[in-house]
Amino acid sequence: MIKKKSIGVALALAAICSSSLEAHTVPKPVTPEDLDTIREKVSALSRVHLGGYGEAAYNYNFSTTRVSYADALYEDSRGHGSLDIPRIVLMLGVNLGKGWGVETDVQFENCKNVSIDQFWIEKLFRPEAGLRAGYLTLPVGAVNAHDDPLEFFTVNRPSDEDDILPCDWHQAGLSFYGSAGSWDYEAILIPGINTSLFSEDEWLALGATGESFDFSRGHDLAVVGRVDNNSIEGLRLSLSGYYGVSYNNRLAFHNGLLQKIKGNVGFLSFDFLYDDYSWILRGNGSWGRYSKNINSSGRVEGVNEHTSGAKSAFAAWFEGGYDMFNLGSIRESGQKLYLFGRYDYWQPFEQSDSFLGYDWGHRQRVGAGLNYFPIDKVVVKAEYSHTFLPGGKGIPMLSLGVAYSGQFF
Repeated sequence: MIKKKSIGVALALAAICSSSLEAHTVPKPVTPEDLDTIREKVSALSRVHLGGYGEAAYNYNFSTTRVSYADALYEDSRGHGSLDIPRIVLMLGVNLGKGWGVETDVQFENCKNVSIDQFWIEKLFRPEAGLRAGYLTLPVGAVNAHDDPLEFFTVNRPSDEDDILPCDWHQAGLSFYGSAGSWDYEAILIPGINTSLFSEDEWLALGATGESFDFSRGHDLAVVGRVDNNSIEGLRLSLSGYYGVSYNNRLAFHNGLLQKIKGNVGFLSFDFLYDDYSWILRGNGSWGRYSKNINSSGRVEGVNEHTSGAKSAFAAWFEGGYDMFNLGSIRESGQKLYLFGRYDYWQPFEQSDSFLGYDWGHRQRVGAGLNYFPIDKVVVKAEYSHTFLPGGKGIPMLSLGVAYSGQFF
């Protein structure tokens, strides 16, 4: 009897499970409304892209030579090292349709400072013509236009351009851009920088904008432009620049006296990239000039002319690397190993100037190292460099780093 009851219960449970399983495995018919919903979700997702980059760096400085305020902490030491996360950037863009789009870039710097790198709304009329308004990257010089850590060999972001103009340089503005054949171009209208905030040891310093990202004083306007040419396969040639009336670009003047002083800032940069036959060659030359004058009334009494910084500044660099994995089976694996060398020269202000007795302006730097790409979006870097200062002083440094960059979807 027990066996029969057990068998009956088992058969009943099996029947229930069978009917339940059947009810869950038989799909519902797909209606036209369901297909429309699926298409809308797929279409919406295809209009969104998320990307970004990040880098970590370790530097060991074998010298106690002071080249900045922070270095004063180490003047009595034999050397000092640092481990840092210089920046992590997340980029989110949305194609709104009919040529309209938005993008927002958020940067986490040194794992503690959060800032908006970019925020803009654009309308692309056709490939040759588009308008973009918002908080923009100003593509003056090679570093501002190509700040991705996979776009330079050094572990740290190149410092020569960084010492004579803002890097990254972002300001609110209006951009007209486009592409035609082998040419790409962009022209940007922005508020002029405030040259009264020029730095002593950095020429057109980051503080020269003197504003937060959502507000920028603009009594006087300035123009930024960039043109890229890709006519030759593997070669890009670029010219960029800035010009504007920039002195005293602030809300209020000091008793009306500063209003009589005018200052013009001009900056011109040429950079190039050659990437072919397992070679990568990059270079940049930048020159800037700041002219300040007082009107016909002559010198204005009681006015600090703010002569910090030089009338001109110059920086140039070149780096070249060869892929040592340009061989049979290793090449087919997709891995790359670049052996590179680099030379930098920069002079953010005239040698006759000095600040607190430290001649920081005229500097040269040589470096060599390796960039290993296990996959396209990841690089491991190693570099030894030596910076030469006036008077025979030098700064030897060992740097190690890892970085990634790419679009996730």
